[in-house]
Amino acid sequence: MAIDKHEQIRLRAYEIWEAEGRPEGSDLRHWMQACDELAGEDEHETLQDLLDQDDRDDAALLQGAGESSDLGPPRAGLGQVAGATTPDIEITTGEKPSARNIKKTEGP
Repeated sequence: MAIDKHEQIRLRAYEIWEAEGRPEGSDLRHWMQACDELAGEDEHETLQDLLDQDDRDDAALLQGAGESSDLGPPRAGLGQVAGATTPDIEITTGEKPSARNIKKTEGP
C-alpha cells in the first residue's frame, strides 16, 4: 500500500507543478503540499501554515522592537553591555606568527 500512496503523492505533486506553470526548484514544496492534501491534515498545520505563522511572529517582533515603553530607559539587548564598544577582532590561521620583521612602506 505504501507504493500506492507514494504514487498518489507523486501524481498530485506533478499536477500542482503543472498548474503553477512548471517552475523550477519548487519540487519539495509541491511534494509537501501533495502530502498535506492527500493526508487530509485538517486538524494539523501544513508546512505553509507554519511558514506563515513564523512570518507573523517575525513581523510582531520587528514591530515591537521599534516601539518605546514607559518602563524606563532603553536597555542593551542580549549579550550587549550598555555603553560598550565593539571589540576589534583578529582572525588567525592558527599558525605561529612569523619571526621575520615586515618593513612598513608608503604608497599602494
